[in-house]
Amino acid sequence: MSSSKRPAQLLKTVSSRVLASTAPTARHSGQSWSTMRRLSLAAQTRQQVLTAKQQPVVGTSVLHSQMVNDAIRVEFADGSTSDLSHLWLRDNCQCEKCYSKSALGRISLLKNLDINTHPVHVQEVENGSITVEWNDGHISEFSGEWLHQRAFNPTSRQKRRNQYALKKVRWGGDFCPKEFDYCNMLKDDQHLLDWHLAMERDGFTLIRNSPDKDVAGPELIEHIAFVKQSHYGPHSPVVVRADANNIAWTNSELGLHNDLAQYEYMAGIIFIHCKHQHVGSGGESLVSDGLYAAEELRRHHPEAFKLLTTTDNYYWDKGVANLPWEQEEFFKIARMPVIKLDNNKEVIQVAVNNAVRDSYLDLPAHKVKQFYEAMKIYNDILYENAITFKMAEGDMIVLDNIRCLHGRLGYEAHSTRHLESSYLDWDEARCRRRRLQEKLGANNNK
Repeated sequence: MSSSKRPAQLLKTVSSRVLASTAPTARHSGQSWSTMRRLSLAAQTRQQVLTAKQQPVVGTSVLHSQMVNDAIRVEFADGSTSDLSHLWLRDNCQCEKCYSKSALGRISLLKNLDINTHPVHVQEVENGSITVEWNDGHISEFSGEWLHQRAFNPTSRQKRRNQYALKKVRWGGDFCPKEFDYCNMLKDDQHLLDWHLAMERDGFTLIRNSPDKDVAGPELIEHIAFVKQSHYGPHSPVVVRADANNIAWTNSELGLHNDLAQYEYMAGIIFIHCKHQHVGSGGESLVSDGLYAAEELRRHHPEAFKLLTTTDNYYWDKGVANLPWEQEEFFKIARMPVIKLDNNKEVIQVAVNNAVRDSYLDLPAHKVKQFYEAMKIYNDILYENAITFKMAEGDMIVLDNIRCLHGRLGYEAHSTRHLESSYLDWDEARCRRRRLQEKLGANNNK
């Protein structure tokens, strides 16, 4: 039998099993119609299948199912298979009593889920779905497409990981960020999607031709989602101020840092717009990939890496407003390690900011020097792999603020240098990226 004919042949086999399972046996051959109406709901469902319109076989159609231990094993028309846990299936019943299709959420409660629930009958349906009759009499139906998307196999699981967040690509000092046009990002969805993909993977992009206004960053963010405000308001003019409430508002050199490390939930993305650049020496920007530096630290200095992932730093910020839209008074304290890992030991966040790193250390005195040594090693790696450049007026650099660090060289105090910073959360950025991919039919792995 050729492989091209196999799905159709298997569908005939499935149909034969359905016919066989619903045909009356010899000892029931004399039953009346009224007796037949008293069959179980599952049997009625199987009978209704026979009158349903024949559906074409697609790759996600379930061609075969069988009960295996505490799971139902299904085979799809594309040849892939998956074991589907009884508990998982019952928890995710799609009937109107268990699930709201308008709210896309469960109506059923976890407290009512029987841990020992199990099916008493499983049946393939000609439209490619399966029906399951449970030991409590409940009936569930799952479409082949729904099951295929959520299959417990490497391919389906990886697709969901990519939908959640794209894989990050580490880079060093020879990296060149991808460039985008401000106006095109506002009017061209494909251009905007390309920017989203580059941001998730690289954590650093450059936007050219931004308009000469203070709120160019916030307006672009509002086109994407919502501005994340801080106690500095929806945007912060980075200029020299008298009685500055932040080191950034001076002309001093700024070390490589993440913004808002004093926030327990740091801003995910920072937009830095250059309105006026300093003429002459000074004012150059630096950017470094904290993810790349963390992996270099892990590889060459494992003990320092361990220390920075297991020891918390305090970060703080206290002051009063300089501008009308700032919070009148603020006093922030956050506590986190310099390098944060997830359950797979992957780096998911770095927090470096020498200006707001607190003088309080929650450490025994004899461990302080070792901790400083680890911070210094990581800081040196960041600088060794940093990119130095001078922004032109109209440029806007956008950084993954929980991954990439930025800084600047000092400049003369009387300079008219003026940058504007504003923030966007990663939750909102990824949300927009997913909707754009759906709208444009784009592949997650583009």
